[in-house]
Amino acid sequence: MSATVDTLSAATQERRRARRENWHLLRRRPSFIIGSLISLFWIACAILGDHVTPYNPLNYTTKPTLTPRSGHWFGTDKIGRDIFSRVIAGARDVLLVAPAAAVLGVLFGTILGMIMGYRRGWVDLLFSRFIEALLALPVILIGLLILTLADTSPLLGAITFHSRKLLVIYIVALLFTPIVARTVRSAVIGERELDYVTSAKLRGESGVYIMSREILPNIMGPIIVELTVRIGYAIFTVSTLSFLGVGIQRPSPDWGLAISDGRDLLRANIWWPITFPALAIATLVVGVNLIADSIQSVYDR
Repeated sequence: MSATVDTLSAATQERRRARRENWHLLRRRPSFIIGSLISLFWIACAILGDHVTPYNPLNYTTKPTLTPRSGHWFGTDKIGRDIFSRVIAGARDVLLVAPAAAVLGVLFGTILGMIMGYRRGWVDLLFSRFIEALLALPVILIGLLILTLADTSPLLGAITFHSRKLLVIYIVALLFTPIVARTVRSAVIGERELDYVTSAKLRGESGVYIMSREILPNIMGPIIVELTVRIGYAIFTVSTLSFLGVGIQRPSPDWGLAISDGRDLLRANIWWPITFPALAIATLVVGVNLIADSIQSVYDR
């Protein structure tokens, strides 16, 4: 018994040492530093929001479609709202909805993937076929279909009216669940036949205990990488759904909505209402992806 406890203690200390070493390596990577600075900038914008914008992002401030100039650094949109203020304030909705959807998607996917990888048999076969069918369709198309049906459903009418953002979070999370489950399943299959799992089975530990206390700590690397990657995809997915008119709704200064509202102005060579929100999406996604790539390179070494 004492030997088993000593072995478990040594394994715990080894995991802690590996985490400290990984964090030390991450902090030395330029891509991680740059990605973190970009992400922290937009997080600060999301938190401070209306406190740092020169104008109210929801109110008309002056003439419509003014070119970028002193006083209106990014110009104004087609109804006279300051674009700079709307870009800063628009970070809030994106950084509320997208990370929440990614976290839930990774949580659901991890649970499902661990069950599939550990149980195998008919459970794995059934869920694998269902996941393959879902992955054959574009994520955006499925989200567009579900949200469109929700808009016309009497059952979901009250939910969509009072909490559209919450509905988008759950739908995007469900869209990411199969992708994450497939990754976690592969990681669990690689661990389930190792000696430490066999030892836990011989001790009479339950399947839930083995999955949560034995296997999960050893597959946290792929899960963390998957989370950071999914956040980047979630930002793009949420913005795309808003651009298509089924995601976050007006009068939110959401970036996807801003691009949708200003796209018809391109014919008149009025480029600034869509350029700056598009750059905001691009920089945030690039920042998150730099962090994800850095984490993946550290865990894959």
